[in-house]
Amino acid sequence: MRLPPTEPPAAVIAPREHCWRHVGIDGDRSCPELAAVVHCRNCPVLAAAARDFFDRPAPPGYLESWQEMLAAPESPPDTDFSNVLVFRLGDDWLAFSAVALVEVIPSRRPQRIPHRRAAVLAGIVNVRGQLHLCVRLEGLLGLAARPAEAVAAPTARMIVVERRQERWVIPVDEVGGLHPVSAKALRDPPATVTRSDTRATTALFTWQDRPVGLIDEARLLDGLRDRITG
Repeated sequence: MRLPPTEPPAAVIAPREHCWRHVGIDGDRSCPELAAVVHCRNCPVLAAAARDFFDRPAPPGYLESWQEMLAAPESPPDTDFSNVLVFRLGDDWLAFSAVALVEVIPSRRPQRIPHRRAAVLAGIVNVRGQLHLCVRLEGLLGLAARPAEAVAAPTARMIVVERRQERWVIPVDEVGGLHPVSAKALRDPPATVTRSDTRATTALFTWQDRPVGLIDEARLLDGLRDRITG
């Protein structure tokens, strides 16, 4: 579509001496009328110039272009995207739907649960006066184990998620934040990404020039529950 011109041709505007730029408030202020009007915006000369500017005829094709643009049907809004939380575990960047997210909290060391040795269970964490299970995703996703000193790293955080009214706390090395991802930007992950038995990574997308694995949070959290209770 051809957009209407933003400025009319110079020939449409009648030549006028812009006295306010030379002897007025924006010039050397030598205009004798300034003593009475104080400022050029109070002068009838500037008012007449403004009227001439807005009353000038439209350039050829200007009105027709606007008519064509306004008559065109509106494009439907792009709703084919979802918000995801991007985070890092070791060298891997991952994400899952923001629907499962409750909050992001500072990292802290979980308290171990006596007689519970599940590989994915790190312990329990107190979040706002309530105790929640703290779980490790590395073993479930087939990633390298998170070192103990990662808890104290400046970028370390804990993600609180919810599934079927059950809340879980997940330690991560960094949180990239919430970001919209279009379905068109998703691509199939390679076999090496889906090497874990949960097959939780369902797609890949690019964020800040990095590949990010999109996790099916329902499959992930159900897999966590099966590992801990099984």
